[in-house]
Amino acid sequence: MKKQDNMKKFRNIAIVVVGFIGIQTAAFGQQMPQTNLYNENVFNVNPAYAGYNPHCLEAYVGHITQWVGVEGAPSTNYLDIHKGLGKKFGIGGGFILDKTNMISRFSGNVSGSYRIGLNEHSNIRVGLSLGIYQVSINTSKAVVQDPTDEIINGSSSGMTLNNELGLLYNYKKFILGVAVPQVFETDAKYDVQTSTASFGVNRHFTVISKYGWDISDKVELEPSAFMKRVTNVNQFDLNLMGTYNDLIGIGIGYRTDVGLLARLKLKLQEMFVLAYAYEFAGSNISSYSSGSHEIMLGIKFCKEKPAEQPRIESAIPPPPIEEPEPEPVAEEPVVEPEPVVEPEPVTEPAPGLTAEEQDAIGKVVGYDLGNSNYSASQQEKVDRIIEVMKAHPDLKIEISGHSCDIGSDERKELVSKLRADKIKAYMVKNGIDENRISTKGEGDQRPMVPNTDDDNRSLNRRVDFKIIE
Repeated sequence: MKKQDNMKKFRNIAIVVVGFIGIQTAAFGQQMPQTNLYNENVFNVNPAYAGYNPHCLEAYVGHITQWVGVEGAPSTNYLDIHKGLGKKFGIGGGFILDKTNMISRFSGNVSGSYRIGLNEHSNIRVGLSLGIYQVSINTSKAVVQDPTDEIINGSSSGMTLNNELGLLYNYKKFILGVAVPQVFETDAKYDVQTSTASFGVNRHFTVISKYGWDISDKVELEPSAFMKRVTNVNQFDLNLMGTYNDLIGIGIGYRTDVGLLARLKLKLQEMFVLAYAYEFAGSNISSYSSGSHEIMLGIKFCKEKPAEQPRIESAIPPPPIEEPEPEPVAEEPVVEPEPVVEPEPVTEPAPGLTAEEQDAIGKVVGYDLGNSNYSASQQEKVDRIIEVMKAHPDLKIEISGHSCDIGSDERKELVSKLRADKIKAYMVKNGIDENRISTKGEGDQRPMVPNTDDDNRSLNRRVDFKIIE
């Protein structure tokens, strides 16, 4: 029985070793643990993504279990966190712990990025990451014929420099990134009894690209690709993720030398994302393993500075539609109509604006029930307002979000504020100084029309733009 257990253990370790050799020559080994959820966590594969959202703090924690069913197979834990420092700078850091039966690798790094604006829709980010890379080997877990062999007595470790350079190009919803982990190749040296050995960390080269394609108001497709190269060997990923209503996403992909990949994404409220990926077992280990799993939790916390300027309204608000007075019924109480907010006093138009520009600021952006993302058909209105503000650098506006009467007061206030904040974030991303824009959420306190039916409610789910001095 003991001999059978040893043979089983030896077989499992042999599978891991053979798998390592195959991956090292054909898929780049475990020097860079392969995450399958880089679509959600681009910072994991490119330091230039640090602070990509200038007003947000993003954090991701994940676990990867490879080759389930194989004893001693690799497992990886990672943590990434990054934040924008204004519109130009970003900072971040991360940790990775990668373990096999005998070998464990730990890396920790600090990253910084700098944004270079090209025009109102595109920019380039440059990122640099520096840290440590430690390799530990515990040879006492090896199964050998001669247990007295001195090479298996005990464990040893070595440490070296971890470094990476990244470049990221962004145009609207398109991203193209290039990164070079281990720009400066280093060796982790460690002692083996009376001799010294080293673990070489090779230079890698990665490319990532993805594009957000709005198919409809609720459906988005995101095709993406990822390439990794080391020691003249290439590996490619091709993926497609579909997302419905910005809440749930399902994706499928293919990786050379591996096979099919599957992904699932759930958005929990506005702050949390839970993602899962499954990598089908390759033909070389499919007899022993059921595949690989990865799960990741993402947290995004965004906070914007309030405007410091006093709010003096001067734009023409959308005129309300008056509901006709109900006719009194004899001997029955008169049913009062739902109050309609009267138009606010109209002041003189902002100096320097044409009638067409004044009209553009007065546009209203509409929303679906419970949704804080405006539809693609409303995009032209927001883009036109951006053009007007760029033509008039001293112009300041206030964005007011509104909801219909459905839902709790807290929910209506939250949704209406999110509607205004998301438009501001888009305008800032496209070149408008955040201090020129203030936002507020009014819930259902200022309807355009009475909330008496679905058509009227759809008119009240909106965002207004007003010029302030």
